[in-house]
Amino acid sequence: MNVVRPFDDVELAEALGMQPGWSRRVVDDALDRARHIGADPIEVLAALDQSDREKPYRQAAAFLGVPHSTDIAPFLSPLDANANADVDHLGGLRSVRGHIEGNEVLFLSPGLGHLRGLAERIGDDENLRRRLCIVSPATLDAAIAQTNPQLLAANALQRLARRFPFASAHLDLPSGVRAGFVAATAVLAAVAVMPGLLSLAPLLAVLALVLALPSGFRLWAAFTFERNEALRPESLLDDRELPVYTVLVPMRDEAHMVPQIACAMQALDYPAEKLDIKFVVESASPTTVSAARAQLGDTRFSLIVVPRCRPYTKPKALNYALPLARGEHVVVFDAEDLPHPRQLRTAASLFAEDPTLECLQGELVIANASRNWITRMFAAEYAGHFGVLLPAIGRAGFPVPLGGTSNHFRTTTLKDIGAWDAFNVTEDADLGIRMARMGLRVESLASVTLEEAPETVAGWIRQRSRWIKGWMQTLLVHSARPGKLLADLGWANLIAFYIFVGGMVLSLSVHGLFLIGTIARLLYDILVVGTPDLWTVAGLGTLLLGYSGAIVISVIGLDRIGRKDIAPWLVALPAYWVMAWCSVVMAGFDLVFRPYHWSKTSHKGMDASRPDPAQHPTGAAHTQTSQ
Repeated sequence: MNVVRPFDDVELAEALGMQPGWSRRVVDDALDRARHIGADPIEVLAALDQSDREKPYRQAAAFLGVPHSTDIAPFLSPLDANANADVDHLGGLRSVRGHIEGNEVLFLSPGLGHLRGLAERIGDDENLRRRLCIVSPATLDAAIAQTNPQLLAANALQRLARRFPFASAHLDLPSGVRAGFVAATAVLAAVAVMPGLLSLAPLLAVLALVLALPSGFRLWAAFTFERNEALRPESLLDDRELPVYTVLVPMRDEAHMVPQIACAMQALDYPAEKLDIKFVVESASPTTVSAARAQLGDTRFSLIVVPRCRPYTKPKALNYALPLARGEHVVVFDAEDLPHPRQLRTAASLFAEDPTLECLQGELVIANASRNWITRMFAAEYAGHFGVLLPAIGRAGFPVPLGGTSNHFRTTTLKDIGAWDAFNVTEDADLGIRMARMGLRVESLASVTLEEAPETVAGWIRQRSRWIKGWMQTLLVHSARPGKLLADLGWANLIAFYIFVGGMVLSLSVHGLFLIGTIARLLYDILVVGTPDLWTVAGLGTLLLGYSGAIVISVIGLDRIGRKDIAPWLVALPAYWVMAWCSVVMAGFDLVFRPYHWSKTSHKGMDASRPDPAQHPTGAAHTQTSQ
């Protein structure tokens, strides 16, 4: 085909649509939608047929009389590994140069405007036609990732250290520090049995403080609950105002979860042409790679395969994919997540309203709460933590230890601050503390994401041990230079950090033996002496104070989400905390001997009657106020 004259958008779109299945009306509708949502018409055309995402690009190639390809990786050379400054621009690339049989070729993923310019030039330049190949954005991204694994892997591991050399769990956690911390914590936990057995008042006072401070933090959040609601936008952005949004979905050994998360992503109330949803899958999970690849007919989805290299952690995988993010904002969802359909639109609206916002944490709610007592306790814990405690922390301006999913960021800011620590197994909490040290504002978002809790004691302990190990890593890394930490945070935020992160670790470490020692002393007093002594009563009071904060915020949180029926199960809190103490023991062992080991949580997936996040009590209220 010899293309030598100018074309307008309608003529170009019609030319691209000259194939069975695309009528003139379909083309006109696509152009109208492109104008309505502020997207390129060729992206709208690509979204029309989810069984053939390559169609408009194949048609564009035929229109120009140039080749079209769906696999260009064999023709590309790796980028310069020393060009670290350029790695963050990979997601914005729409062309890349390669070689076919020794001849340089430009592999181009064009928009309609670019096609119009090519149509005016290519008829007069046969050389240009020989040096051009049309590809889709998905083909281009896949080829860049496939041909640059070393560059992306090095960036994933070293990004944080390059920007902040003393903020990484890899550099700031030598074996001596880890072993010393675990030994000191073990001594403190062992001492926890002494006040009840030896009636040592000073020890009891210290232990009471360790157990009471996190509880006091929770009680403060409960008492200030009504004035600490999560953020809601004044109004929601319309489709044209919405920016491109990247969604990262890290997965490993979760092939059975891919259909569920794909459906959840397709249910998002966000223009498909402005969604950049990336399945980030470890190469060591070939069945998950295959399951994700089966979803790639949808133009919203792309696949990034992370090569096998240590550490085998979620944050490393996220860092690997981040340079390829095309969105102005980025959010992380886990494979079992069911976010409210309007969550991205709500977050984008808040970011647009307030330029000081840098991160938003969605509210996580347990969907399988009614399975057994473990899931009920987990649901109560999450209801208090994400519905009551984190909004209070954010509104007070204290450091917010983020949850591992439904975190929304400005992409540029996330890249600038070093993204996630690839070696921290609770990368979310670490990132929240780091953002606080940099003076970046983090708030809670009034939008729910339904999650699945572990249903067995063994599964719960494995997951919690990873979390606690990560909190230990975060505590040690940020405490390595206390003077700098104080200068960054100030006294109020420093105290809040040590109460919430440090106090949480220490209180869970102490709780198990303190509970055993107090009960043993109580039984001795009753059976031998006949009445409990003062120190036994004081120990019981300390335990009750420790439990009270968790119970109060859990009850408030459960009432918010319409699950007051779970509240009576909170009588099992001592047993639940003993499980957590077992997790501390496992976490301490792991911190010393395998600090970067990622204990993967297995998920079953929701059944056919899975809950709808849009019908959740807090989600439904949000929908009503947004309209």
